[in-house]
Amino acid sequence: MLMHKPSVFDSRRKRSFVAIFIMLCVCSTPFNVQANEVYSPYEPVEMCQYVDGLTFNGTLANQSVQWQSSLGPRTIGSEASALFRASVEENVTGWNQQNAPQWNVSMHEYTVDNLTFTNIQASLRPENFSDNTPRIVLVAHYDSRDAAERDPDKNRTGDPIIGANDGASGAAALLELARIIPPMQLDYEVELLWTDAEDKNHTPHTFFGADAWGGDQTDVDINRTHAYIVLDMIGDADLQLTHIWPGNDSLWSTITPLAQSLGLVEEHPDCNGTPGIKILDMNTSFGVSDDHLAALEIGIPAIDLIDIRFGPNATAFGGYWHTHEDTPDKVSAESLQTVGRLVELGLKSNAWIWNSTIQQAVTETIDEEPEDADQTVDSTNDEPKSESYPMLATAGCASMVILVGVILTLNWKIRKTLK
Repeated sequence: MLMHKPSVFDSRRKRSFVAIFIMLCVCSTPFNVQANEVYSPYEPVEMCQYVDGLTFNGTLANQSVQWQSSLGPRTIGSEASALFRASVEENVTGWNQQNAPQWNVSMHEYTVDNLTFTNIQASLRPENFSDNTPRIVLVAHYDSRDAAERDPDKNRTGDPIIGANDGASGAAALLELARIIPPMQLDYEVELLWTDAEDKNHTPHTFFGADAWGGDQTDVDINRTHAYIVLDMIGDADLQLTHIWPGNDSLWSTITPLAQSLGLVEEHPDCNGTPGIKILDMNTSFGVSDDHLAALEIGIPAIDLIDIRFGPNATAFGGYWHTHEDTPDKVSAESLQTVGRLVELGLKSNAWIWNSTIQQAVTETIDEEPEDADQTVDSTNDEPKSESYPMLATAGCASMVILVGVILTLNWKIRKTLK
């Protein structure tokens, strides 16, 4: 009988099988992307006590969408744009109450790259306002796209769009919030910012209005701004909100509890014990360039609440987006109310006000790009490039299988050569 002497190649083969075993164990384990631990200045707050008293009216917001759409495209410098600004000033100041803090509405005109555009700012400050008073900034662009570059009718791609969802929906939500905020008697400042020239077809693209606002901020303004939240494309009848990067991790961490309280997270019970439905999905992430970047760049915690899949079964920035089908019949009062009440709940519950003893750390918590989401989608680009990462586990396991195959093949070839 011939005895086989163990060789270094047998030892390596054993190690290979051990590696295979470990890989299979990893593949059989749920693969969750864990974000880096975030030092959050936002404290958990009790929200359910406020839910029954929420008053944001989606029907009124939708009426604003219909009216804005009736003006036609609100492109920069247009008569429709001027009419919208006049309406904001008239309505917001009209909601001021006697013996209460007053909305201060101001227009800010800029000229950049030979483009003249105008931001609208409305500020409501508490009576005890000081340079240390916290500020929350809520943002929406009010201009509509000046080119329907994604429209299937190539003869109309150069024409401006109505922008009922991409433009009017966020602008309408801010208007409805302006109506309901004064009675809240908040002890911090709320600034509503309607940006212009967000949707200008310009290469390279610049978020002119938001960038101009950022350039006006002083160190005092920056240091006391606890949150900057963009509302964009929130009227889609098939509302799907996801995590958006880049963004501030700490600020994002406040959104899930708010959504859960309102029944917007699948199977998670709301404050009344009713299982939630899938409207907010934080397990899906998209890279998006939008008005929130201007705030992040100067150290203000910012996030973007946006539904980038516009229409039934739409892909990222697909469906009716940047086409002539972005019309008011595609906008839902229910969706507007869903997002509006989430924001209202955040304001009433002080969800976005820092713990004063740890607030100095907040500006250092901008999140990193998810490892598997390697491309950014510009909210105005005509070629969206990113996708979500729920299939990361499958991709990881596939890579492992390939690696195992390579190892086994190399071992086989080596042993064959030595025979």
